[in-house]
Amino acid sequence: MRRFLFVVSEAVAPAGNVGLALLENGAFYDTVLPNEKHASASPLAYPGLPEDPGDYAGLIVMGGAMSANDVEDYPYLLDLEALIRKFDSAGRPVLGICLGAQVVARAYGGEVVHTGQLETGFVPIKLTDDAVDDPLFTGTGPEFNLFQNHYETVRNVPGAVVLASGGHCPVQAFRVGGRVYGTQFHMEATLDIARDWYRRFGDVLYRDAPAMEHELDAGFISHFPAQADLCKLLIRRWMTLGGGT
Repeated sequence: MRRFLFVVSEAVAPAGNVGLALLENGAFYDTVLPNEKHASASPLAYPGLPEDPGDYAGLIVMGGAMSANDVEDYPYLLDLEALIRKFDSAGRPVLGICLGAQVVARAYGGEVVHTGQLETGFVPIKLTDDAVDDPLFTGTGPEFNLFQNHYETVRNVPGAVVLASGGHCPVQAFRVGGRVYGTQFHMEATLDIARDWYRRFGDVLYRDAPAMEHELDAGFISHFPAQADLCKLLIRRWMTLGGGT
């Protein structure tokens, strides 16, 4: 059975529907939580991030409340940038989501910048012309409503192909090379995950997006089924990029 690696910067931002999609496609996964100093494959003694891909079939980097630029406060982020490049060099797919996408951008020389405002809730996202022939997004467009929760975004990633734009972010999804992807949107998010973000960070989130106190559940009722279907499709296709099935 193929095994993938998740790096989860905060336990409040778990694998969610992305992990479920892996399981539904006959794979399994391990999780490393650098800030909690925990790894599912070694529960009694934290080994840190792996130094190389080992036997993992691919790498998925999830979100978190910190900035990808906060490498002095979170030095593991630099190790994670290096690990992303090692997976790519080994011919194995990489996916970064929100913070994860921003770490991917930095790993290839891109910038992570503040948007000047919170973007949260379901936001209309449009695919670009370059997504038409992309291995993940082909045949899926042209527009989706996808869950967002961020203050920062990426820009100027050398060699990146922009696949989707929308809301406050000209880059909602991008590809570097043939198998490294980043998405600003949270296709992994379930209602329980999103509620937990608002429970934990509500003093900031409700301050900057007060309407979400009444709109969060309604957004999931309207848009979650389509987002979950898109997640399953993208992950199924992403899993094949390293040559597996």
